[in-house]
Amino acid sequence: MQIKILYFAQLAELAGKTEEQRELEDPSPLNLYAQLKADFGFPHDFEAIQVAINHRLSSHRTDLKDGDEISFLPPMTGG
Repeated sequence: MQIKILYFAQLAELAGKTEEQRELEDPSPLNLYAQLKADFGFPHDFEAIQVAINHRLSSHRTDLKDGDEISFLPPMTGG
């Protein structure tokens, strides 16, 4: 399955890009994030981020489908 990943804030800085296309075998956002964390050194645990699929906040357990767009949103800081 082909998906599009959008990167924001700190995750975009660490990935060195704002988006990419990836071919996936596993539809799990958890496993995708684990791979991205290993690839780019993302500092946050999966439970600490928000997941958006097709521009809607989604459950961490929502499976991806071919053509989906996913974003992992790091915790916001500031005040």
